[in-house]
Amino acid sequence: MTRVSKRLRITLFGPQGSGKGTQGELLADRFDIPIIGVGELLKAEITARTSLGKVVRTYVDSGTLVPDDLANAILQKRLKKLEGERGFVMDGYPRNVDQAVWLDKTARINLAIHIKISDNESVDRLSGRLQCTECKQTYHVKHSPPIRKGLCAICGGKLVKRSDDTSLVIRKRLETYHFMTEPLVSYYRQRGVLLNINGEQPIPYVFEEIIKKIAKLGFK
Repeated sequence: MTRVSKRLRITLFGPQGSGKGTQGELLADRFDIPIIGVGELLKAEITARTSLGKVVRTYVDSGTLVPDDLANAILQKRLKKLEGERGFVMDGYPRNVDQAVWLDKTARINLAIHIKISDNESVDRLSGRLQCTECKQTYHVKHSPPIRKGLCAICGGKLVKRSDDTSLVIRKRLETYHFMTEPLVSYYRQRGVLLNINGEQPIPYVFEEIIKKIAKLGFK
């Protein structure tokens, strides 16, 4: 664990299957800063049955994206609780330039990490993904298979393939990513806070590349 001398406000983005969540957790642990998952915040509002959560549920149940203003309102509640913290790692937000502009006005990002993988790599990773129904641990049929076929090595739970982890669905999601989220590359490059990372490496190598580039910027 490393304590940073100045606030490190990170956002990670990249195609589906690029490993954003894994790298976010590693960074949060390395720099002792909280990780903020907007998806988890939305689920928490629904579970708590708050007024915002009830509205969020209508979008989730209909299978449509939660509008920016609603996601922003829920995120702002969390950010207000971070006053005095050394920083944060943002996972799953922003998803578009409008959200990035709003976030910079609320808690200005000083490091945007773009984890790059090809569409074919994304399809390969996600179409072979298996997840435990109990502890949610993930495996891959080729790259990280379970010790016992069909069973989680951690809790013994059943491993299943998500219904949306098919080549056709994944490529549709990638089209949305390229149209909606990829413009963040230009936005954060213009702001001078963009780090491009090769995501087609083993997880430890990806993390090592991130840490080396962060260190060059003076975050230690």
